[in-house]
Amino acid sequence: MILEIHVRNVALIQELTWVPGAGLTVMTGETGAGKSILLGAFSLLLGERASAEVIRAGCESAAVEALFDTGRLPNLAAWLESHGLPPCPDQTLVLKREISRGGRGKCYVNGSLTTLSLLQELGQELVDLHGQHEHQSLLVRSRQRDLLDAWAGLLAARDAVAAGHARLQASREARERLSWDEAERMRRLDVLNFQIEEIDGAAVTAGEMDGLQEERGRLANAERLVGTVESALDTLHRSEQAAVRDGLAVTADALAGLARFDSRLAELADRLRGAEAQVADVVDLLSEYASDFEADPARLEAVEERLDLLHKLQRKYGDSEEAILAFREKAAAEREGLAHQDEELERLAREEAALTADLEQAARKLSSARQQAGQRLARRLETELKQLGFARAAFEVRVGPREDPEGWLAWDGRRYRCTSSGVDEVEFFISPNPGEEPKPVAKIASGGELSRIMLALKVVAAAEGVPTMIFDEIDAGIGGVTADAVGRKLAELAASRQVVVITHLPQITRFAQRHFQVAKSVEQGRTVTAVRELNGEDRVQELARLMAGERITETALQHARELIQNR
Repeated sequence: MILEIHVRNVALIQELTWVPGAGLTVMTGETGAGKSILLGAFSLLLGERASAEVIRAGCESAAVEALFDTGRLPNLAAWLESHGLPPCPDQTLVLKREISRGGRGKCYVNGSLTTLSLLQELGQELVDLHGQHEHQSLLVRSRQRDLLDAWAGLLAARDAVAAGHARLQASREARERLSWDEAERMRRLDVLNFQIEEIDGAAVTAGEMDGLQEERGRLANAERLVGTVESALDTLHRSEQAAVRDGLAVTADALAGLARFDSRLAELADRLRGAEAQVADVVDLLSEYASDFEADPARLEAVEERLDLLHKLQRKYGDSEEAILAFREKAAAEREGLAHQDEELERLAREEAALTADLEQAARKLSSARQQAGQRLARRLETELKQLGFARAAFEVRVGPREDPEGWLAWDGRRYRCTSSGVDEVEFFISPNPGEEPKPVAKIASGGELSRIMLALKVVAAAEGVPTMIFDEIDAGIGGVTADAVGRKLAELAASRQVVVITHLPQITRFAQRHFQVAKSVEQGRTVTAVRELNGEDRVQELARLMAGERITETALQHARELIQNR
């Protein structure tokens, strides 16, 4: 539920903090005081599209921030983790929306920057807002189906249909991938055969390119290599400079002979003998290298041709020998499948027929259960609506499969389209007055009527999801006994969740557990909207104003006290 909301620089609101509380919270105030502005600010937090017009005049940006208790949302932690958002410390969630005149707004969840679409998705799980069409789930037919399924306990049956639909879709897609015409299949086989034969003919070996490139470097620089080695041998062994190597041994012996006078010379003598031995080893290895090395132009040409072939294969099949070989294996697997396509198609056809039969059974079972549940829900709603000002209304929940000539499922000589939600269209219809043809709720209901219909739905389906509900315009066109009934229903609904109501009716206001007044005033030449909580005599005064207007009489005050006492 909402623990606290903070609004800054939205329309007439300069700075406002509001703590609605649990149970039933009611907001009242004169027309134009700013109740709709506060509600609009909250809509922004739930992901409604915004423009710079909502920013208070003279300001460059606006912000709305709210703190939520998420104790009734056990799946929220997993949702946040799956979208890379921070967890909720102490089961509290912070949403924030910033809007700037430059048009680049920002959205935050628990301090982490996120997208508007994710804010909208999260907002739908936190708050159900009625009175503004952007948040009226009752207007969306898919949401009507969700309401029916949740109320009737059909979500598990719908999950079974979704699983069957996914299996059938995968099977159909696999069959379609194999369903080539014969000419296309033969063309594809020719291509695969060529690719496999080209790779096999090259006898590619993993890692051979590195060795070939080193060998090419050696063969291409044969003259330079041999010349350098011969020069080194001359220096160390064949020329007059070779005496330096012989002098190492003589000098070592001389130093060793003097070591009896200074022991430090013994170590230097040993080091000279080691250097002489290493030089001798190098001379032997260079001599061996020079005698074994042979320039081979034919081999160099063969290496160049092999590297050219491998580079050609790399450009076509992969950037390494391993990638080329992997391509070959994939091509071979595809060739194998095409070579046995007829058998695989037959297998997939049998699988598809079995999966279609399973899905049809599950979908028909779900559809039948929905139709029965729709009739029960309609009767329950009519009972509730009679108490909410629809004295003679007729309500219908129409459930029926969607015909489609290309549909996957067929029975009774007709084909039907099936999705992961089943085959049914679900739509709510209402006839407010006797003799009128029922029409879709979304087309004939006013804002106040929609709020009352949703209120009836929420009372009937009290276990259905969202922990906070906000009602606006719920008092449109009602009064007297009906208004009292609406107030009682709201109080009943608020026993299991947080309910916020914006109203002008004292019959509804009297049931509030917390009562707030929205008012505007002029401060330093600017109009400002503020919210204050009413208690005691202040609350009596506000109820009296709702009944009597600006001229509050003692009778109105007494009546207000009686309303509060007898709620």
